[in-house]
Amino acid sequence: MLFSVSAFAQQSQPAADANEKGVPPQAKQLELAGQLVRYGYQTKSALPLIQAVQIYKSLNISNASDDRAKQEEGTEVASSLTKSDVVSFDESKLLADATQFADGNKTLLALIKDAEKSTRGRYDGPLRTSDRVRAGYTDTWNIKFRGGEQAYVLVSGDGDTDLDLYVYDENGNLIDSDTDRSDDCVASFTPRWTGYFKIKIKNLGHVYNNYILVTN
Repeated sequence: MLFSVSAFAQQSQPAADANEKGVPPQAKQLELAGQLVRYGYQTKSALPLIQAVQIYKSLNISNASDDRAKQEEGTEVASSLTKSDVVSFDESKLLADATQFADGNKTLLALIKDAEKSTRGRYDGPLRTSDRVRAGYTDTWNIKFRGGEQAYVLVSGDGDTDLDLYVYDENGNLIDSDTDRSDDCVASFTPRWTGYFKIKIKNLGHVYNNYILVTN
């Protein structure tokens, strides 16, 4: 009976409480890194890309494993728009492109070599996933969070479209969202129990958007 009551309670109430809309320091740093990445590619400058990688490393952000398979839903948007600048959030690609943009500059190449060194520290630090959401589509990630601990989800896109972020629990309850007119999004919540949450990233634009998704 106790098990039945507990199961019913978990189904009848949201699995988490949204936290007050404060911007965590990690979100500000991630947004800054995104701005540096976009500027670096727009101007073909090595230094902004190097600085972005340094920020990612300072946050101890590790690449997520492949067990978080992405799901897609939506209808392809017919558009004649094209993307002139292809932005990447992969550290190896960022440093490779920075090397190309450095054009033999010894100072920049030394900074790149230093940035290639691993600074990973915490085993349970933030995780990240870099991907692409097609125009008019919504990407869904199923991610597990610990009960009773503050969770955050950060998204930073390539600047070409508006992205909206939604967090749902396993029962379809909307936990938190960020629907402003940018592609830098943040959601923060505290799960009532350990479980999986659906992270939905919706592309409202007419071209694809390369983005980085970071969770703690």
